[in-house]
Amino acid sequence: MKYAILILSLLSFNSVALAQKLSDEACEKLLMMAETQPDSDIYTACSFDDEIKAWNTWAPFVASHDMKRGIFELCKRYPYHQYGPLYCDKAEQLEFGPALAFKGMRYLKEGKINESLDYFNRALKTSDLSEGEILKITEDLGVLYLTEGSYYNPKSGIALLAKAANDGSPLANNALGYLTYSGKHGVKKDHQKSLEYLWRAILYACPAAEENLGAYHLARQKKIKVSDARYYMSLQSFTCEPFDKNTEASTPVLNCNCSEILEQERYYQSAPYLYVDLLSQTEALIQDKQGNKYTISVGDKLPNGALVQEIRPTLITAKGQSDKIFLNRYHTSSCVEQCLKYETTETKRKPVNIKPYHLSFSKKECSDILYYAKRLIDTKKPFVGKEECLGTEMDETTKMLLQN
Repeated sequence: MKYAILILSLLSFNSVALAQKLSDEACEKLLMMAETQPDSDIYTACSFDDEIKAWNTWAPFVASHDMKRGIFELCKRYPYHQYGPLYCDKAEQLEFGPALAFKGMRYLKEGKINESLDYFNRALKTSDLSEGEILKITEDLGVLYLTEGSYYNPKSGIALLAKAANDGSPLANNALGYLTYSGKHGVKKDHQKSLEYLWRAILYACPAAEENLGAYHLARQKKIKVSDARYYMSLQSFTCEPFDKNTEASTPVLNCNCSEILEQERYYQSAPYLYVDLLSQTEALIQDKQGNKYTISVGDKLPNGALVQEIRPTLITAKGQSDKIFLNRYHTSSCVEQCLKYETTETKRKPVNIKPYHLSFSKKECSDILYYAKRLIDTKKPFVGKEECLGTEMDETTKMLLQN
C-alpha cells in the first residue's frame, strides 16, 4: 500500500513519463485506490489510452472486481468499441453516478427529456458524483423543469436553480436574475434580488449576465422600456454564453428559430395537432386545437382517423384518407405558439446595442465589482476583476480609493 501511495503522489507530477514504468501489479493497486480517490491521471498512466491494453488487460480486471470508475472509464474512452456500450450498461447497472449522468446527457441531446430527467435524478441519489458534477446536473434539471412539456414543474425547477445558485453556479444565478426581473414561471418580481443574482453571475464569470445587467441599467436609466429589458434578458436567460450578434433582434425566445419555425408552420398549418412531447422511443404526446392531449404510438389512429406511421424525436408522420399529415416538434414545445403569438401581437423592437456592464475594468467598474463581491461571494476565492482591480500593477492610492 505504501508503494501505491508513493506512486499516486508521483503521478501528479508526471503521469505520462511514468506510464511506461508502472507494472500491472502497481496499476492494479492504483486502480483500486482510484475507486475511492478519483484521479483520471491514474487511468492514463496505466495505459487506458492504449486500446489493446485497455481491453485485453484492464477490461477483465475492472469487470471482475465490479470497479465502477474503471468500468466507466472504458465506457467513456471507447463509446464506439464493440464492448463500449456493454461497459456503459454495466456502470449504469452498478448505479454509478457519473455513468447515469452521462446517459442522462446523451438522452438530453437526443431530445428524450423524460428519460434524461430519470437518469439525472438517479445520478443525484448516488454518492459518486463530484461537487462539479452535482452542480451541473442540478443546473440542467432546474432548466428542464422550466421547459414546457409533460415534465414542466416550475416549483422544482426554481428550487433546483436556487440550490445551484447558492452553490456558486454562474448559470443558475443568471437565470434567477432574469426570472426575478421578469416574474416568469410564477417567480415574484424583485428587481433588487435580480440585481444581486446578476452580480453573482458576473463575479462567477458569466458573460451573458454582464449583458443582462447592461439591459437592467438601460431600463433603470429609462433609456429603454422595462419590457424591452425583460425581452433582451430572455434571449440569454438560461445560458452564460454572450449574446450571438448574428441572432435576429426579433427572435422572442431563447433557442426558438422563429424564421424557420414560422416558415414550416405555414407549410404545415393545416395539421390538426401539435406535437407536444416524445414520451419514449415509441410513444408521443399530441394536442388538438381545443387543448385536448392524446398519447399515441406507431399503428394507432389519430382522433381524425389518420394512421400513425412513424414517430421521430422531431416529426410524426400519419397517413390520412388522401394525403400524409406531418406533426413537427421544435426545441421546446412552446416555440410554435410563442413565435406565432409574437408575429401577430408584438411590434418590431428597435435593435439596442447593450454594452456589457464591465470589460475594461475602469475605476468605476472596479469600485462596483469590489462593492458587490464583498457582499455576495467569498472573496478568498477567485472572482471576475479580482486581479485587475486589486492587481500589483495598480498604485496604492488607487487601491485605497477602490477599497473605500
